[in-house]
Amino acid sequence: MGTGLSRYIALVALITAIASGCASNNPQESQPQNDEPQASSDNENDDFEPTVVADRDYRDPLIGINRAIFSFNDVSYRYVLFPLGKGYTHVTPDPVQRGVSNFFYNLRTPIYIVNNALQLKPQDAGTNIARFTINSTIGILGLFDPATRWFGIERADTSFNDTLAQYGAGYGIYIVIPFLGPSDLRSGTSVLVEGIFHPVTYIADDRERILIQGFDYFQEFAPEAESFEALMKESDDPYIFMRNFYLQGIQRDAEYPGE
Repeated sequence: MGTGLSRYIALVALITAIASGCASNNPQESQPQNDEPQASSDNENDDFEPTVVADRDYRDPLIGINRAIFSFNDVSYRYVLFPLGKGYTHVTPDPVQRGVSNFFYNLRTPIYIVNNALQLKPQDAGTNIARFTINSTIGILGLFDPATRWFGIERADTSFNDTLAQYGAGYGIYIVIPFLGPSDLRSGTSVLVEGIFHPVTYIADDRERILIQGFDYFQEFAPEAESFEALMKESDDPYIFMRNFYLQGIQRDAEYPGE
């Protein structure tokens, strides 16, 4: 599964889980707290590193704080983001939405290049440098994607989360991020670092930066607003439901990377 305020401050983790169409069974609070997927005891998985998802003793140690943030997010989504997201999707033509999405993707490309370098992947770094150059010029500041359509240069996005994973960092404990929702310590660190080093930080003052990054988050979230709203109604305890939904998604990604 691919690639946070968005990816930069990304409910991305949650949006990714929603987009995956992962199956769920409405887990109840009455179930044991270790109802997350368990690590397999099969021999072929003996080398699978225990993480926040696979650890049999996982108990959501920050559940009190997480629930408080989740409640805050729930109110924010229900009364602000859901209505605005659905309205934006319904009134904004698809070509305009694609252009806006392309623009913000292109704006984030320097972050991908830095992470490609940290991951010692010069070919991917070269790909992103070429894409950024082409789309920033011929593509009119990234509103269009001629790098893909005309030159066949596919996206090679990555994140600081991927960099940390490559160097052996585990997921860490489960956390809920204000406005972004379910995450984990490694992903949350990635969101913080990439938010600080986002290119817009160097070309705009604090107020403009918050507005730009906030709209980046919003335009990624908007197409998922209706799906997210439906999922929030799937359980008597949305916190437990969404927590398990997220954890199941990253467990699947850990066991079956690239699917």
